[in-house]
Amino acid sequence: MIEQQKGVRWLWLVARYIGLHSKWAIAALLLLTAICRAGGLPVEALQIEGFYRLGHEVNVVCSGEPEACYWLLDTDAEVRQHLKQQVAGLAPYTPVCLNLMAEISAEKADGFGRDYDGIIRVHEVLGRCMEEDAALSIRIEDLQHRRWELQRIDGVELGDYARQLGFDGDTILPKAPDLDFGEQGFVSGNSGCNQFQGQARVVDNSLILTQLATTAMLCNGFAGELELQMQLLFRNPMAITRDGSALILSATDRELFYRLRDWVN
Repeated sequence: MIEQQKGVRWLWLVARYIGLHSKWAIAALLLLTAICRAGGLPVEALQIEGFYRLGHEVNVVCSGEPEACYWLLDTDAEVRQHLKQQVAGLAPYTPVCLNLMAEISAEKADGFGRDYDGIIRVHEVLGRCMEEDAALSIRIEDLQHRRWELQRIDGVELGDYARQLGFDGDTILPKAPDLDFGEQGFVSGNSGCNQFQGQARVVDNSLILTQLATTAMLCNGFAGELELQMQLLFRNPMAITRDGSALILSATDRELFYRLRDWVN
């Protein structure tokens, strides 16, 4: 056991030296953590650079290239408070790049944490990244050739949201509400019943949709009510944030949570 501990300690020192800035480093850390847990050996915290996001049903750190996101779990209350201070005054879900001492694991959390790549235990917040301000900005080019489907409204799944409005929660919408961004700011999608298309631009992390044209199919029940709400929201700028594979649009009294669902050829 002593020799095993020495060997693992050497691997932790190597991991700490090379840092965690690529998918291979993250994968190696996950494997090393799993080996240590299986063998009853100590797991060490390493310095990680990642984007912390906090919002309704979202409390994650995303890191690596390509990005992987980890649900915050088993973290000291004082450290959690320090994390909250880093995003105080910002719109919900705004990513802030931080340097952290943390453990990452491929274990899945319960509840909303199941949607992410694993869990993270943060031991210490070392401070913000050097280029943090640039990382906060979203450009229209970041959305190009990507498609998102609406999953939740104000944190509520669409079926439950229909029930809140007095409709049958098992109602199947004619088509999944979505947003599909093309080149030169072109956007198309479905708002619950009808198709629409128009122009999109991002200004100061706000999504602005203009020149919207829609089909004219008659919409009844929940589909009609959902479409009316979406059309009203799309008339005004909406704060836009990314959370891993999610896209969140926020207005004064409404929040739309979309999940990435690119077309498959």
